[in-house]
Amino acid sequence: MKDILTKAVKIFGWLVLLAAFSALGFITDNPSQMVPLYFLFFLVVFTLVFLYNLKKKRKRGNKTHQALVKKILGVFLVVVAVLTPYYIFRQVGFTFTIYAMITIVAIALIILGALSVVLIKRPKLIEKILGYIALLVICSVPALMMIQYDRSYNALGTAYYGALIVATLSWWGIDIFLKSVKE
Repeated sequence: MKDILTKAVKIFGWLVLLAAFSALGFITDNPSQMVPLYFLFFLVVFTLVFLYNLKKKRKRGNKTHQALVKKILGVFLVVVAVLTPYYIFRQVGFTFTIYAMITIVAIALIILGALSVVLIKRPKLIEKILGYIALLVICSVPALMMIQYDRSYNALGTAYYGALIVATLSWWGIDIFLKSVKE
């Protein structure tokens, strides 16, 4: 019974993650078409990653080659995470200075998020609590920055979706890179 419940929670979590990523379609000009397309795109990406992991478990190849591929993939994902805010806000027409500030903030959030997760993984309770508090503060940064520019729901939602993508891609990239270093 516990295994069934665990699998159900995992499936539900993946569906929520897919729904969150597909909601990026709402910031496009045609959400009725783009939300399902984003859902399909991320479903294909997650399926390919799942199949790759299954194949990787069955087939053990050259560890040096695998570590190099993981390092390259990890760095690529972090770079994509850093460039994501530019892609999301390119329609707004910010100046170069604003884009540079957004990029610097994205890099800072990636570093602070990684440090928060390191704190959460520590054994001491106070460090775990500090890590969670840091994550809560980090989550409020996009809204606090965007509210000065535009208080509309669309602007705040766009900032949060951008932060979600940056966080997911960067954490995935950092995790892949660090695992390849340990191998």
